Parts: sequence; structure tokens; C-alpha cells
Amino acid sequence: MRTLRHLVFPIAAGTLLLFCAAMIPAQSPHEPTDLERRFARHFPEKPPASFELAEDTDHRPLIIVTNLHQFALTAYIVRTEPKSADNSPQMLIYDALTRMGGLLAPVPKGLSHKIGIPHIVGGLVPDAKLVAAVWEDGSTFGTDELLTRISDSRKAMADSYDRAIAALQTGLDKNWTVEEYLTAAQQLQPPTTMRMMATIEEATAASEKQIAQVMPGHTIMANMQHAVQRDRSPARVAKLAQTLLRNFQQSRDALRKALSGTT
Repeated sequence: MRTLRHLVFPIAAGTLLLFCAAMIPAQSPHEPTDLERRFARHFPEKPPASFELAEDTDHRPLIIVTNLHQFALTAYIVRTEPKSADNSPQMLIYDALTRMGGLLAPVPKGLSHKIGIPHIVGGLVPDAKLVAAVWEDGSTFGTDELLTRISDSRKAMADSYDRAIAALQTGLDKNWTVEEYLTAAQQLQPPTTMRMMATIEEATAASEKQIAQVMPGHTIMANMQHAVQRDRSPARVAKLAQTLLRNFQQSRDALRKALSGTT
């Protein structure tokens, strides 16, 4: 059986202790003004970003994306082309607003995001190409289809945050116990639907939306379970719920703002 030499974990980074997991960039991105958002542009061919393939010290393949735009890079998509006929191309999505792909913060101008890509031990390293990107001012690069995949997962997560925020606020109003928060978090999980997909890309896009829908509820469950192990006092539980609520609101607002400004 073939094994993966280096895996990308798309959701793990944002699931535990979300209120302390956000990466602080080395420099603060410039927040676009409304006027700057009005002049956001679509780059049809050459984006203001550089892309390269490299290797780490263990010779595992890496992709390095460097932002050259004046506004921070918030999401991008890389297409990998396996050199073996036994494997299929993949679309790898990295989004700082949904924390998908392990991108935990926007990439300011002049800085890079470096991360490993899936690679089969003993196999040839796949070719890779930057095929889509979104910046904080609403500027974009890539086809409508690929940009829609980014916006769809962002909308799904924003909607999920709305439901989680409502649950947390109810818990604070009613002084819920840990068990009641855990029950509410479980109820936030969407039902698993088994449906045949016509293509791999369709199945992947559905999986991306599913991940976005389960993240907030999973974050509540993970943090509350951690609280049970350490300190389940009412004061501790309420403080944790308030912290999650505040962070969910900030994340939701950032998603809504990005969705309203994308060209």
C-alpha cells in the first residue's frame, strides 16, 4: 500500500483552542478603505504573487507563495498535476479566513506562505501551479469557478458562525453547564449526506463546504471538553464561552466583509 510522504492537514489548525490559535503576522496588513475596495481589480493572467516549488531538509516537496500585492493575500488555490497516470490532479485551497489548508493569517506584501504538498513515497513529485488567489482589497486572480469555491466555503462558514454565536449567547444568558454546551455543539453539526458525485472536483467542493459547516461546532466541543478536564466551574465555563463568542464574531465579521468586497 502506498503511503503519503507529506500530508497537508486542512482543518486541524483551526479546531482546538481557536482563541489562541490565530497566527500573528510579522507585519500588520493595511486595512483597505472603501475607496480602495472600489478599485479592486481582477488579474486575468499574471497575479501579483510569485510561486515556486522547493524541498525541505528531508527532501519533501514544498510550495512557496510570496505576496507581491500591496494588500494582504487572504486565500489561494494551487493545482497539482501528478506525473503518474495512476493519480488525479488536485486543487489545494488555502484560506486564512476559514483556516483551510493551514493558512492561519493573511500574508502581507513581501512575505511568503510555505507549506508541504501531498506526495507519495517513492513517486515523482507532482507539478504545481498557482491558479487562483484573493486579496484583502477584493482583488482576485483565477477563473470564476475557482473563485466561487473560495466564496462558497467562506459563506458556509459565516453561516455556521451565525448559528454557533446564537448558541453561545443563549448559553451565556441561561448559565449553561459544560454538558449543555456540548449538547448544543453536537446539534450544530450538519447531517452527513451520502450522495454520489459526478466528478472528483464536485466531491472535493462539497467536502470543503462540509468542513466549513462543522468547524464552529467542533471548536466549541473541543474547547469545552478541554475545560471539563481542567476546570468545569461555572465561572470558567462562562469565560470560555465568552472568549469563543468574541472570536466567532470577529471571524464571522471578517468573512462577511470579504464576501461583500470580492469582485
